Amino acid sequence: MGYGLNYGYAIEGAVGTNIKIDCSYLSPNVNLAARLEAATKRYGVNILMSQYFYDKLSPACKVRVRVRVRVRVRVRVRVSLTLTLTLTGLA
Repeated sequence: MGYGLNYGYAIEGAVGTNIKIDCSYLSPNVNLAARLEAATKRYGVNILMSQYFYDKLSPACKVRVRVRVRVRVRVRVRVSLTLTLTLTGLA
């Protein structure tokens, strides 16, 4: 199982009928996180995070992140640059 991490806005809403209601999240940021999650299998890593997510990390966390490969993930029209990152030094 892989994780795709991204930072950005999202709209949450209930979708369904009176019998069954599901929660849905709409945003290009959610789509990018889903694409990153799918790409973890292709690159053989556990975590992929976007540059937007990396920029929000504390300095202490950034020290433990190692850039392995830069990848491009296409989300509709917009192309976002992302980093393949691996957490190191976790006990």
